[in-house]
Amino acid sequence: LPHNERIRIILQNDTMMTHPMHLHGMWSDLEDDQGNMLVRRHTIPVQPAQRISFLTTPHDLGRWAWHCHLLFHMDAGM
Repeated sequence: LPHNERIRIILQNDTMMTHPMHLHGMWSDLEDDQGNMLVRRHTIPVQPAQRISFLTTPHDLGRWAWHCHLLFHMDAGM
């Protein structure tokens, strides 16, 4: 992935609980089904059975920390 290239991430939550997903150091532009920007967030809550799409521009080089903000997931090393 070239530095500063805009990327789209699509998440599908196949569980029965909300997962607050977080990509460290990057703002995410959440989109509706037509691709219109809804809101800019650091943490994206993905509802049960929801599919969401968002755009981000990774400004930092290297690996990115991507995780769910549920405390028991963090404690388990997810």
